[in-house]
Amino acid sequence: MNITITQQAKDKLNEIPDDKMIQLSFDRGSCDIVNTLYEIKVINKRETETYEKVITTEKLDFIVDDDFEDTYDNELTIDYANNFFVFKNKNQTFNNRIGLRYV
Repeated sequence: MNITITQQAKDKLNEIPDDKMIQLSFDRGSCDIVNTLYEIKVINKRETETYEKVITTEKLDFIVDDDFEDTYDNELTIDYANNFFVFKNKNQTFNNRIGLRYV
């Protein structure tokens, strides 16, 4: 899986404390890929569940569902603009504006 993080997104994500990690949450009821990713949770570091895995990019740990690669065709760019994260892959820019949610 290739996750690219723009400098703007990296700057924002690097504000997350070292004892936390990022969980990308999916709406499994959605049939439209545009609406699949609905929040970024900042959680305490933990072990993964059986349906999850960790992807490390730019020294950031992301917990994702094990079908994450298929959902995003093995390519995801995370950008940050106008106080929201924006997600893109080679096929489209997803029409979602997502903030960080600390849990």
